[in-house]
Amino acid sequence: MASSQSIPILLSLASSLMFACTFVLIKMAGQALSSLAALWVTLTTNVGFLWAWSLLREKGSVTPSGEWQYFVLAGIFAPLLGRLFQFQGMAKLGANITTPITLTHPIFTVLLAVVFLGESLGGGALFGVFLVLVGSILLGLQSGQGSMECAGAPKQFLLLPLAASLAYGVSVVFRKVGIDMGSDAVTAAAVTTSTSWLLFAIYLVAYRPSGVFRCKSQELAKFVAAGVFSSLGPVFLYMALQVGRVSVVAPLASTTPFFVLLVTGLYMRNDEVFNRWVVLGTIFTVLGVALIVSFRAS
Repeated sequence: MASSQSIPILLSLASSLMFACTFVLIKMAGQALSSLAALWVTLTTNVGFLWAWSLLREKGSVTPSGEWQYFVLAGIFAPLLGRLFQFQGMAKLGANITTPITLTHPIFTVLLAVVFLGESLGGGALFGVFLVLVGSILLGLQSGQGSMECAGAPKQFLLLPLAASLAYGVSVVFRKVGIDMGSDAVTAAAVTTSTSWLLFAIYLVAYRPSGVFRCKSQELAKFVAAGVFSSLGPVFLYMALQVGRVSVVAPLASTTPFFVLLVTGLYMRNDEVFNRWVVLGTIFTVLGVALIVSFRAS
């Protein structure tokens, strides 16, 4: 019994670790103008990896179904817009600030669920919202301090991770509707990322931004690795939800900042804002997200 109960916990933490590895790899590889390159390479990797996995699971044949429309809508917001804003925020503010602020997306998800899905908020969830806001403020106040890369960064750059948070929050609502209709998790992720990839490809053809395909071999390798990790993250999460309760899985899957702090603290401390206020802000953010998900009632 104890062993079976540990499975959703391990899968949830694995999902969180996959996303943390994604963010850290992007930060390690990224230069001032490489956000578009990171998005293009990771999305392309997502599409190839997830469709190959889906076809393997379905023995070479995947049949479109009605719920795919919701995954297409989800793909417009995330990973495309969410990841674009997040990568740009990481380039301007650093991973330790951008990641926890981006993680506030459950606030937007809960608010949208209240308005459109008829869900309600209890006292615990409201306290979680308060903790997330306090954590975000603490992290925002630290932007531009202690890091040469983000020194003097204007405060308006905080809008980048907030925009990413909103995009992820909207995407989750569409994913929820589609998954409730019944779909394979890997195929759903493949449809979502394919939508993002197609829209981004159209943008590249139409506007031809510079620097997208100028990527050093070391950067390319890190971007591809980040794409693999960002493909595994949602799959592990869906697997955890299949065998565990949301109130247990979701808070554990939101511990990404702890893993980011751990890795950047060990290997990239000179390039990041890393002090007690960042740590405290991250703790408040994660605790707030845990309360929001745990106390959210339908």
